[in-house]
Amino acid sequence: MSEALRIVVAGGGTGGHVYPGIAVVERLEALLDTHALFVGTRGGVEEKILARAGRTYQSLPGYGLRRASAARKLAAPVVLLAGVARARSILSAFRPDVVLGTGGYASAAVVVASLVQRTPRVLQEQNSVPGLVNRKLARYANLMLLGYDESRAWLPAGVPALVVGNPLRRMPSPSRAQAAAFFRLDPAMPTVLVVGGSRGAHSLNLAGADTAAQLAASRGVQFIVLCGAADRAEVERRTQAVSNRVRVLDYLDEMHFAYAASDVAIARSGASSVFELALFGVPAIFVPYPYAADDHQERNAAPLVKAGAAVLVRDAELSAARLVAELDGAFSSTERRRAMSEAMRAWSKPDAAERAAEAIVALVKKKERGMKGQKLAA
Repeated sequence: MSEALRIVVAGGGTGGHVYPGIAVVERLEALLDTHALFVGTRGGVEEKILARAGRTYQSLPGYGLRRASAARKLAAPVVLLAGVARARSILSAFRPDVVLGTGGYASAAVVVASLVQRTPRVLQEQNSVPGLVNRKLARYANLMLLGYDESRAWLPAGVPALVVGNPLRRMPSPSRAQAAAFFRLDPAMPTVLVVGGSRGAHSLNLAGADTAAQLAASRGVQFIVLCGAADRAEVERRTQAVSNRVRVLDYLDEMHFAYAASDVAIARSGASSVFELALFGVPAIFVPYPYAADDHQERNAAPLVKAGAAVLVRDAELSAARLVAELDGAFSSTERRRAMSEAMRAWSKPDAAERAAEAIVALVKKKERGMKGQKLAA
């Protein structure tokens, strides 16, 4: 392989489709000289995430289809063709050695363009049930990188796949005292993290706020509530009486402090949340998003529930009373909580990003050797 690796990372729509790509590029940069270009959808959440990360970014016109209007669905083939044309232009200018698709509309356009231009293609799937784009394009991938072994059942036979886990950003491991100080909380008090994902979660935010109001007052439990901008005022109103023990934030870049400070988490079960909680060994009460495609959030949580690392509360069953009961059970036994934490860590895959980066480098080297062999034979 040449001295430098050039990679295009395409995907977006949610933070879960963006952060794994950033994590893989970070590890590639640690392995060798790497030039990375990220491609997403114009106006998507990926624009802000990649700007904060200081990453070079280009955008495509387009939109996702799952909740698009009928008119938009009818126009989708034309929009996709326009996206592929724009993606071909981007690839021609950047000349990548490999394309990494992480899901979402932009991933589809760029991966199709890479197929036309014969650039090696790697698809990365975060969830237990592969997303629509990855399922449709899997047969054209040179390699699939999977977060869950359960994902294999959704792929066509013969697709080269490697289960590495979900690549995570590099995160420090602060002490509990350091993490508590970051939030101005007491490190000696039991602490619960409520987090709905990069966009928040309305039902979870409100039930979490009511749970915090009750337990902070009656049991001396502290809470960190990451609720997104839309629900912040209401969450603050519901927890105003115990505001000295509840920290309410729209969003947090420094998630390592939240994980290190917490004894238990109440969370949606998007892949990023699941794998990050497992990495830090935080026992979880997972409340899967009920409208997730193919029920993938409940399937994401299932292996951890089976391992005794987490409990599952469906959104239809969600209430402050239910969360209080689950937290009382968790805090009533230090041994149970320790066992759940150990099961979380045992399930985690902390080397996922390294393994993904190494697999991409190996694929590019293999493709280059094949091309040299073809030239020699000619």
